[in-house]
Amino acid sequence: MSRPQTYEQTLLNKAEQVLSHFSSDYEEKLLVLEACASMYGNFDIKDYWSAFGIITYKFEEVIKAGQDLYAEINATGIPPAMVISSLSREPISISEKKKQGAFYTDFRLAEFVADDCEIYIKKNCDLADIAAGTGILLVGVAERYYAKYPKNYDNWLSEHVYAFDLSSYALRGARAALAVHTSSVQTLIKMNENWEICDSLISDKLDDLTFDIVVGNPPWGKTKLSLHSFVNSNGANHVYGSEYEKFDETEFETHRINQIGYSKCLKEKYTLLGDSEPDMYMAFLQRAMASIKPGGHMAYIVPAGLIRSQGTETLRRYLIKDSNKLKYILLDNKARFFEIDSRFKFLIISHDKVNVKKKRCPEIILSICSTNGTQITYGNEIDFNVNDLEQFRPDLTIPECRTIQEKNLFFKICKNGRSWKDDWFANISREVDMTNNRSDFCSEKSEGDIPVIEGRMVQQFRFGAKAYKSGSGRSAKWIPTAGDELQPQFYMAKNKLSSQLQNRIEQCRVGYCDIAGQTNERAMMSAIIPPMVVCGNKVPTICFEGNNSDDYMYFWLGVTNSFVFDWLLRRVISTTVNYFLLFSMPMPDIDIESRLAKAIIEKSRKVSDMRADYYTGDRMEILRAEIDVLVSKAYGLDFSDLELLMMDFPLLDRAQTALNKEKRSSVTRDLMLSCAEKEYNKDEKTYTNRYKEEKKLKAKAYIPTEMADLCR
Repeated sequence: MSRPQTYEQTLLNKAEQVLSHFSSDYEEKLLVLEACASMYGNFDIKDYWSAFGIITYKFEEVIKAGQDLYAEINATGIPPAMVISSLSREPISISEKKKQGAFYTDFRLAEFVADDCEIYIKKNCDLADIAAGTGILLVGVAERYYAKYPKNYDNWLSEHVYAFDLSSYALRGARAALAVHTSSVQTLIKMNENWEICDSLISDKLDDLTFDIVVGNPPWGKTKLSLHSFVNSNGANHVYGSEYEKFDETEFETHRINQIGYSKCLKEKYTLLGDSEPDMYMAFLQRAMASIKPGGHMAYIVPAGLIRSQGTETLRRYLIKDSNKLKYILLDNKARFFEIDSRFKFLIISHDKVNVKKKRCPEIILSICSTNGTQITYGNEIDFNVNDLEQFRPDLTIPECRTIQEKNLFFKICKNGRSWKDDWFANISREVDMTNNRSDFCSEKSEGDIPVIEGRMVQQFRFGAKAYKSGSGRSAKWIPTAGDELQPQFYMAKNKLSSQLQNRIEQCRVGYCDIAGQTNERAMMSAIIPPMVVCGNKVPTICFEGNNSDDYMYFWLGVTNSFVFDWLLRRVISTTVNYFLLFSMPMPDIDIESRLAKAIIEKSRKVSDMRADYYTGDRMEILRAEIDVLVSKAYGLDFSDLELLMMDFPLLDRAQTALNKEKRSSVTRDLMLSCAEKEYNKDEKTYTNRYKEEKKLKAKAYIPTEMADLCR
């Protein structure tokens, strides 16, 4: 299945067709792009090719194609230099892009980065990109420079613009793009003397260089070579979870050993990488920060994991220490910037380097952007005092809060919460691995076998929520079930488990689906895991050791399935609820023996014990709404807090009937806030009245959209 085009690709389709019609050869396309650039810059293309030792042929045809391209570029509405940069990119496959971490920069992002850098653009400022590619970020800043100092552009270009990249072809494209505003081939020759074809991470070419402005969108991805990426980079179409076809094991082992050596080199050179497997962007970020002059500026595009991952804490702390001003600008991929999942989030780091020794930067600014076609709009600038942040997020991960009200609510919940891992003796485990233990799985049950539980089988308060039907990997077919009969995809012989794990699975424990996301209907889904099943790695389980009562399990279940906990989790989650993230979420700071805790426990037991009547009666939704309100009280929230956090769940109730003239049902929100109106003694009964009307339409609350058919 082909991937959807990026927004930029759709705008450049006709220009790309001109190049493709002329030739399928990449180098011949570069000739056309260079000829087109000369038409904008008004320099002699023959002199240009001669100066850079470029062999040309079919001169008349190249010039004609350049003229055709010139017309198409003008029709795009995108700055010509950016179009030439974009069209110069080397044609590589999706799997190769993933392997290299090459997520090319969209022209809108280049303009946005240039906007961020504009106030730092001075007449003789040094500009650099140490992973330049075809130079679109350099082009963005150059466009601003040309508008500001047109008469000095040639001098600046020749003396102050630096580019570094592994690919000579990429830098050739960057050179053509930057040529758009100059008529001087000599300027381009001098500029080229400041450019290097090298691996910036291990080359010594940058060791003694510093710059006023550093921009970049470095490669993203681990240096570790996975079998999946290796197989796909050689033309296969392997899907996670499926069997591997034959592959060259010797070649794979050679590549793997080379990657191990490279990773070791990076970890020795870049001390901020920590103990985890090096990610390319982390090493490039450390290299870029070292390349900024005191008082200089950096605008860098990196994955959002920088502000939320455990392995990036050292980098976060260094950025704060190294900054005079630090802003994280958060975006997602819904506007099709990159050829990746639309839910993927990334950052633009706006960093002013300290120019004198001082204490760490006192605050961090977060702005969550919105996008509409070509326009990227800044969100509110939310200031996080570093000392306050560290009190509740000791690792300095940044919660994604769009407004001051959301930030205040986040800290209010944290302030009224408590750490729970050690106090509760929480023993968390991934019991078996769905890949590494695959050889021990079987599809037919034999005597002594136990079911293997997968992530999709766990929903809120529901164990065995889906039944396996057919297929494998991501193409496997599962159907919703009331959970009366467990139907797994795999079984495993109990005697294949370690003695410790055999003891573990003989008891009840809680488990949760660790695949999650901010844009999911619900982010956190946990349930009681019964004895004599074993959970795959996407269903971590927790035993509360040292507590004879199972109250801790049911209290934890009620809290983690609540809207309050879900809302809190959404502020810091990406796509996985890992151990590090889960244990950083506070539990309510109340005694497990208190009346409030006992009420949550009792109702959680009742909901967990329900079978098909979970979906068919009214009892479940009332119990769950009551649990939600009790949990909110345990966290010390008021009614307005609940109204605010319920705005964060737009995908609820899509299969339910909406009130007249409303686009979508809000029956779950209305029921929960109806219970809150009663619990908080509200005079107005707005939500109670809405819920009564929705019940007349047979709308049902707390039902996941994909499970709605079970209610009928």
